[in-house]
Amino acid sequence: MNNRKEQIIKCVERLYNIKITCEYTTGCSYNHMFEIEKEGNQFVLRISEYNDTEKRHIDLELNWMDYLAKKINNIVKPVKNSNNNIYEIINVDDKDYIVCLFEKAKGRHVDVNNPTEFNDRLFFDLGILMGKMHKLTAEYEGSNIENPEFTARSLDIFHTSPKSKDTYGIIHNDVSPKNFFINSGYIYLFDFDDCVYGWYSEDIAIHFYYMLSNAELHDKSEKYAIEFAENYLITYLKGYMQTYHFNKQSLHEFEPVLKDQMRECYSYLTNFYKGSSENPFKNHLIWLKNKIDNNLPYTDIDYRKIINSLP
Repeated sequence: MNNRKEQIIKCVERLYNIKITCEYTTGCSYNHMFEIEKEGNQFVLRISEYNDTEKRHIDLELNWMDYLAKKINNIVKPVKNSNNNIYEIINVDDKDYIVCLFEKAKGRHVDVNNPTEFNDRLFFDLGILMGKMHKLTAEYEGSNIENPEFTARSLDIFHTSPKSKDTYGIIHNDVSPKNFFINSGYIYLFDFDDCVYGWYSEDIAIHFYYMLSNAELHDKSEKYAIEFAENYLITYLKGYMQTYHFNKQSLHEFEPVLKDQMRECYSYLTNFYKGSSENPFKNHLIWLKNKIDNNLPYTDIDYRKIINSLP
């Protein structure tokens, strides 16, 4: 693969008129990721092995990102290559690859242990940002809700929910602290490669799960966890409702999504560290297993309180 990778890199450097500086070796991505510097600006290069499904998904992802980035400044932009395309299929040694380049987000990850960063201002602004995204997606002509190929999950509670462009469309599906940077008070969102079709309320519930997970509530008292979760959701939704409408009754759909996320997270963290001498998420996994085995809610918040606290 090393010789093939060198050939791919040479081809990509010509395609984008760039010089690759280093490869990202951390993370759980199945793609090859590289950092690029060009004329004082930083970019991220992604190389994926080609298959028809991957190509269709990347086409969905990048065109949606390009649309959003032209409307709001908080989204990293895909960069066009010398062929004026936002992605390219290249062939090396009779094997096809999909290559694309993105602006690198400004700033750094939020420090979830620093209350001057991980606070109501951030939560409110995240609500504003996701509200803008959902509103713009509802207006996006590239979104076909009648026959989406890539869908989120199949949960009974959503089967009776009507699909309309106001409530259902392309969602990020992974708005977590690992996928946005903060810089001088601004949020920059990236890593859209998990995007799928789903309900906007589902996107919010998934985001809610990740924010609580990163707050490490499993190490906190139940009282603290509930208070944090309720405050987070109220503050976030007040921001969201500044930019897009929110059906308060959809809060009752959150718990099945959160339970599904728990199962998915438990399975992923267990399998990813299988064979390792020590799983760094051992305590979190014990906490999750107890919740899953006993059919307990992810967080025992009062959704009526949330509803009554919203405008």
